[in-house]
Amino acid sequence: MDGFKEIVEELYKHLACDNQNWLFGAGISYESKVPIMAPLTKRVKALLNGENGFGELYNAVEADLSENHHIEHVLSHLGDLVALSERSKDKKVNFGGTDYAKDVLLGLHKTLVGHIANIMRYGYVEVNGSQCEEIGSINNPLVSIEHHRKFIKALLSFKSNQILRSSIAFFTTNYDTLLEDALILQKQKVCDGFAGGAMGFWDPEMQFKDSNAVSVCKLHGSVDWYNDKEDGIIRSRYGVKYFSDVKNVLIYPQATKYIETQKDPFAALFSRFRGRLNLTNDNILVTSGYSFGDDHINSEIDFAINKPNNKTTLIVFLKTEDDQNINKTLLTWLNNKELSKKIFIATNKGIYHGSTQIINKESIDDLSWWTFNGLTNFLKGGEVS
Repeated sequence: MDGFKEIVEELYKHLACDNQNWLFGAGISYESKVPIMAPLTKRVKALLNGENGFGELYNAVEADLSENHHIEHVLSHLGDLVALSERSKDKKVNFGGTDYAKDVLLGLHKTLVGHIANIMRYGYVEVNGSQCEEIGSINNPLVSIEHHRKFIKALLSFKSNQILRSSIAFFTTNYDTLLEDALILQKQKVCDGFAGGAMGFWDPEMQFKDSNAVSVCKLHGSVDWYNDKEDGIIRSRYGVKYFSDVKNVLIYPQATKYIETQKDPFAALFSRFRGRLNLTNDNILVTSGYSFGDDHINSEIDFAINKPNNKTTLIVFLKTEDDQNINKTLLTWLNNKELSKKIFIATNKGIYHGSTQIINKESIDDLSWWTFNGLTNFLKGGEVS
């Protein structure tokens, strides 16, 4: 057996671990017609340009950011500007040579959140070569759940694995509801920290104690969460009149950085993430669609795996441009002799384990397990291709 096949067999054994944690990013929903950051940013800006009042401010915020910024960076920057305006005597902040009042900054932030929520709910596909633009709406939703259902089916029936549902925890930075919807359609009881049904109120202390439920922790919020002045944090059905203002949807990108993660619901969600990475039994953290671009999440992982006697094995599925182009965070961990022994990074070029030296498959073709559908096929026992 060659080195690649040996590592793949070892990887399969770890994926049969009783205690599983899955961390998902935007990449897993792309094939479901939920846009990733670049097309999402373009679409939000196009919608904003069709409105009066905020175009100049948005352009000023963009001009203050690096060239490779996206909409989450814009929201983050607005959050910082709001904080500065709150501390100022006249409740204004000056940048780009213009004074902007706190209320104006908040108005743009809420407008952007409203656009993001609607795009995530109904889907969007940008123009790409022969691909025409597709714009989802309440009357013509584009988002498909097919890929998520196939993944959940594959995970729950993986080999002869008889994993108890309570030993699987999902964490996601995505705002869409595809993951929890797919679990429910597969007859799994889901806990997201809310008590109730289609409408729910925030009750994490009781809900996460349910050992018969699969937990889904949405670390950046959700398109169906609202922060209501009177009723607090609510999970609401789409389209109800009493929570009709989509601008009050509770989503916070990597963003609003450290301060917002100290408040509920995010404080409770990150606390659960931290706890799952510090189980006393062997456990795995598997990532897919996550590019390690969120410093706060990365720091939680880093803190956990660097603790003496921590029993977390990290398994990462992601795409690289070439076999020497690994994310800086992952490269730091691979360069640590002790950490690298419990890290597997499965890329389109091969797999890293134990060192920064990639282990390639004999075939020169790119591997597909870094995609969501490719990962599903891998869990089903399909050939690594």
